[in-house]
Amino acid sequence: MAKLALYTIFLTMCFFSPACKKDTGKNRILSIEDILVKNNEITGWSYSGTSWVANNRSDLTTYIDGGAELYFKYGFVEAAYQKYSGIINKVSCEIQLYVYNLSNSNNTATIFDDPDLGLSGATVWSDNPAGTIAKYVRGNGLSQTMYFYREKYLVDLTVTTDNQESLSILKQFAKNVDEKIKLAL
Repeated sequence: MAKLALYTIFLTMCFFSPACKKDTGKNRILSIEDILVKNNEITGWSYSGTSWVANNRSDLTTYIDGGAELYFKYGFVEAAYQKYSGIINKVSCEIQLYVYNLSNSNNTATIFDDPDLGLSGATVWSDNPAGTIAKYVRGNGLSQTMYFYREKYLVDLTVTTDNQESLSILKQFAKNVDEKIKLAL
């Protein structure tokens, strides 16, 4: 009888213990680097150049000299960057990806409306966008920039060409990053 009681206690403890529960992946905490698109995660797009992570104001100022103050104003915690190279319509192109942790959703929503971010006149991505809201700016055939945010993360993507295919690729990058952000939250 004592063995049965001990066995019952053991099973009860195991059932309620986090160590015995199946990991669904939703509780996984990611670093900001893990939110970046991986090498060849999107077919045909590979790392180009060096990446960086800024965990303090000094680092961010070094990496984006002249632009860091805007992010400091909105609660900068950390940021990560990676450049990718690929082909769009038989032309070699690059995509730059920045992810900023701005500490809370109020900061990301507010920076999104700040004219210094450069989104005045931007087009809202309305058909199943990444993030809470996403906007993009087309650059007269030369480039496209897309921003979106989800909770405390602000994402900035720029591609070095401007056509319908490049917009589709930016949207794919944005969706991949957004899925990773959902895992991090």
